[in-house]
Amino acid sequence: MSFIVTGVVGNPRPNSKTFAAAVSLVEKVAEAIGAEALSPIDLASYGGRALDYSDSELIDRRHELSTSRVLVIATPVYKGSYTGMLKAFLDGYAADALSATRTIPLTIAASAQHSLAGSTHLQPLLDELGAISPAGGLFLPDATAADPDARDALFDSWIDARRALLSASGVAA
Repeated sequence: MSFIVTGVVGNPRPNSKTFAAAVSLVEKVAEAIGAEALSPIDLASYGGRALDYSDSELIDRRHELSTSRVLVIATPVYKGSYTGMLKAFLDGYAADALSATRTIPLTIAASAQHSLAGSTHLQPLLDELGAISPAGGLFLPDATAADPDARDALFDSWIDARRALLSASGVAA
């Protein structure tokens, strides 16, 4: 059985730093656990459709994400929390719809003051959906997100520090 790692990006700007970071993290996690990496969904390409819970394409996308072994949930932090676009998309899931999915909340912000936004705001939403985040969330300073080498070094370090935890939680193949 092939395990899939993918993600969803809640930045309202297409092809954002958040999207680039999510792509990199998905690829690195997939490589680390011996899984297949699929490009994350960039919600910016759907715009206001994220609010339409009957949109058949987004219903299909939600289903695809819920069948992933690991799901990176990436968002910039605006005004101390995740984006409304990400919230609208996640609201399309039923309670416990992600109970078979392990998540990695990835938040990106200009200020370290927002480093806990993933655990204090995003994680409770993921808990409601039944998702488990065995490795915890990951905060990426905006300046680091803008530097692919620094970003990837931070991701490598974060993954290395959590290998045993990922394996013990059933994430690894």
